[in-house]
Amino acid sequence: ITSWHVLWWRTEADTIKSLSLNENRYVGDSVTLSCSYKDYTGNIQNLQWYRQHPRSKPEFLLYIFQHGAMSDDRPPRFTAEVNQNNKQVDLKISSVVETDSAIYYCALSSLPSPFL
Repeated sequence: ITSWHVLWWRTEADTIKSLSLNENRYVGDSVTLSCSYKDYTGNIQNLQWYRQHPRSKPEFLLYIFQHGAMSDDRPPRFTAEVNQNNKQVDLKISSVVETDSAIYYCALSSLPSPFL
């Protein structure tokens, strides 16, 4: 069984929240981890996923823009999807392996607010 814990990062005064707290899957299964940014009111540049193994630094996995374009150098088996209506970003991992067991972080990168 492979397990995940999803955390979130706080950006400015708004929050991106985990919708998947603990997920357990068997090797070979697929898993979807989700974060909501519905409380974020700023302009979003992209949404990002990271993972951290015990006693290791966080590892960047991928970023995705709201319109759906993803980073080209993402790991195989990892994809993301943005639901703009629900303000949710999903990380999908196919054919999980034991080394996928980690803490996963979702984050967002904001654009500067325009001057008024």
